[in-house]
Amino acid sequence: MSGYRIKEWTYLRTLSFIAVLLVQLELVNTAMKLYYKRGGKTKVVPVRGKHLDHLDMQDILFIGCSKMAIPPFIFLLLRWCHNNPHLIPSTLSSATFINTILPLPLLFVFYDLPYSLAHRFLHLHWVYPYIHKHHHKQKAPSRGNLDAVNVHPVEFHIGEYLHWFAIWVLTKAGIKVHLFGVVLFLLAAGIMASLNHTRFDVKWSLLGVTLYDPKDHDVHHRMPRQNYGQYVQIWDRLLGTRREYKEGDRIVKEDQLTERYEGVSKSSLGK
Repeated sequence: MSGYRIKEWTYLRTLSFIAVLLVQLELVNTAMKLYYKRGGKTKVVPVRGKHLDHLDMQDILFIGCSKMAIPPFIFLLLRWCHNNPHLIPSTLSSATFINTILPLPLLFVFYDLPYSLAHRFLHLHWVYPYIHKHHHKQKAPSRGNLDAVNVHPVEFHIGEYLHWFAIWVLTKAGIKVHLFGVVLFLLAAGIMASLNHTRFDVKWSLLGVTLYDPKDHDVHHRMPRQNYGQYVQIWDRLLGTRREYKEGDRIVKEDQLTERYEGVSKSSLGK
């Protein structure tokens, strides 16, 4: 079991672990695109905003910067976990439902409070043109991970390191989070952020309560003063910035995507 003790990992093993995480995220993103390109049956959200058809050099540069920033973030987070084994247990035998699965909802809730506030700050008129405006060139996200990480480097680092902040808050509150829980949090966050920037109509609910719906973020790209949360909408509800997705909102037929865009198949449109 010693292989699961992060404090005993070499730098090579740590880097290998980071590589595996990144590959998993890329595979999930690729699988989503292939599924819908081949006529996946999940309903597609109609386009109601201006789609960014082509990525320019600045888009490609920012996407590259974002992807290059992920390995250092994961590396630093793992080293922090290594230095705090009393807060972040990492042995296989210490993994339980209580310290691995139960903390996940709290991690997303505690992530989205500072994220919503920071996101709202980036929309202030004297800040918006310099950082966040770039991300809002795309008003109808469709490329998944590419559209998700197509942000100014300052914004990307804020959003990324707030995941670490959420983990830190929980541990400071006396709640232990197993290393496996940290990994699940990062993987789930990557998948959800990617889904937020697709046209895929998926919704996760429990007992009739919506826990996550990518359409909430689609609304934000069309109506920038609404739905500042990334993963959950609890803080938007409390802060008065919640706007429900409405099926009756205007649709321009000519704006709908065809198979030339990644992630959306022509056969799925209009279902």
